Amino acid sequence: MAAEDGFTGRRGLAGAEETPAEVASCEQLAETLRDFKLPDGRVDLWATGPLTLVETDQVLWYLAICSDPGIRVMCVTYSDNGLKVGEQATIRGAMRIEDERHVVLDPCLASRD
Repeated sequence: MAAEDGFTGRRGLAGAEETPAEVASCEQLAETLRDFKLPDGRVDLWATGPLTLVETDQVLWYLAICSDPGIRVMCVTYSDNGLKVGEQATIRGAMRIEDERHVVLDPCLASRD
């Protein structure tokens, strides 16, 4: 990716529907997002870590990785893909930063590592 895209040196970040050079782990998320300002347009985040939440409202599924005191990432999707709490998973999708400790990916895809 070009240096001017703002993603250089930030594991897990990519343009819409693109694949980053590296997937970010839970431990790397704080560094990845430090001082990052979302530009206009979609930015995708690819992150991997242990699932801490798998719930549904019977329409959507909510999967989350990483735990306190780190940054938690929630994936809003249409299927749990058979994933269970505690399993290692990679989630990827359109990023919205809620606050300094919470990120939502919607739409999002999730898979086992």
